[in-house]
Amino acid sequence: MRTINREDFESILPEGWFDKAELFKNELLGKSAEERSKFFKDHPIWQELLVPLKSLSNNKCWYSEAQEVMSDMDVDHFRPKNEAVQFDEIGKKTSREGYWWLAYDWKNYRLSSIYSNRFRKDKHTEENISFGKGSYFPLRNGCVMATCLEEMDDEVFLLLDPINPDDPDLLFFTDEGYAIPAVLEEDEPWGFQRAKVSIDLYHLNHTPLKDARKVVWNYCQRKINDLKEVTRKPHRSARDEEKISSIRQDLREMISKNAEFSAVALACIEKNKVRMAA
Repeated sequence: MRTINREDFESILPEGWFDKAELFKNELLGKSAEERSKFFKDHPIWQELLVPLKSLSNNKCWYSEAQEVMSDMDVDHFRPKNEAVQFDEIGKKTSREGYWWLAYDWKNYRLSSIYSNRFRKDKHTEENISFGKGSYFPLRNGCVMATCLEEMDDEVFLLLDPINPDDPDLLFFTDEGYAIPAVLEEDEPWGFQRAKVSIDLYHLNHTPLKDARKVVWNYCQRKINDLKEVTRKPHRSARDEEKISSIRQDLREMISKNAEFSAVALACIEKNKVRMAA
């Protein structure tokens, strides 16, 4: 996960989209939950923002950093529109009314792969467990759900949000491609919990995703090993300096926000304590 900058997003929205969104939002007033659900199915204009949302991340899922080439992407309602599912400390699930009043608010949209947004089993394992965000939007126990825009700042939610510059820092990766919390539970219990819950709900350890990360990590590690071999020479030639410069440029490209799984390359560089990471 990398931070998504949406500063100029409004300027690339399709012409007339704001007017339609405002009209549909007003039409929701006074409708029942069943009526709203049908209305959403008949008026899914958030799908018109798929291409603009893709442009913010170089076609990468905002949660997993995977580029979806041969499958569809979803425009995810970060705060679910129909219902919001909560679970407590012992895993008991409860459902509450969704954030229907945000259904046509572009600020509530996140670009997501199907495997992060919808319930899916990992077919590459024998586990009979489904992962995916679905309608989950767990709040900190005791926190009251927002019922309007003015109350949203008071919500304390568990899921990591890619538009928050601090949230991607709570994820780290192993050399086997696993997503793990970047903090220890005893040091930052709340940050650890947020990362752990998000890894499950965003299906961040789906086997093909994990395997793809491992490829990136191994490639990055080979580059770092080559860099260390040259930099440790007591007397470097001009060709050595050229090689160092070339490797560093390759690493810069790997950690560019446009690169697929750039956060994995960042983690590999950080673990190896390569100075350029600063």
